[in-house]
Amino acid sequence: MRFVLGIGTCCLLLLPRVAKTQPCDEPHYRWSEKTDTSLRSLPATEVDVTDVLGWAPRSLTKLDKCAARMGRELQVYSVTGWIRRIRLHELDGDWHIELTEEETSPVTSCIVVEIPAPSYGVLYGQARADLQTLVDTTALSPRGDLTLPVQVLVTGAAFFDGYHQKKPVGGGAARASQHGRCNSSVRALWEIHPIYKVQAPESP
Repeated sequence: MRFVLGIGTCCLLLLPRVAKTQPCDEPHYRWSEKTDTSLRSLPATEVDVTDVLGWAPRSLTKLDKCAARMGRELQVYSVTGWIRRIRLHELDGDWHIELTEEETSPVTSCIVVEIPAPSYGVLYGQARADLQTLVDTTALSPRGDLTLPVQVLVTGAAFFDGYHQKKPVGGGAARASQHGRCNSSVRALWEIHPIYKVQAPESP
């Protein structure tokens, strides 16, 4: 019996440890999740910017390059907000859009919503085209700021961008960093990413 158990233990030790040795080949942080179109047909829950800023953050950091979607990230949301900045030339090809709750809200109280390049899905090309019917993207400031904020309704999947979550060495409160102007708290690392649809908000 001891001989049989010994053989079994040796066999287990020789099995490949896939979970720990599988390489991560994502070209950018959590890229498969950022460009995922599989959730596009889910019904959307209506929320506002304040709601998103109230969501509890995930524990992800830049070390979690291949982390799968979990929890809230498996749901689709529609957010009405005011566009304050659009950056069209991000290194990963996304359109980076900063939304605030009100037209006059402090720009730092924003959330980021992003539209991937059309090469990742025709719906992203349509979302970009629909945005351009609402915003003159040729008239942005060098930093992408709008002279007059524009109200929009965006629909897409929730995403926690843990790349920008910094945890101090030795402990202490985590903080957000280099996330556009949306660094008010780590809760502001919740995004709508990818955006599946852009439209004008419904009239009251």
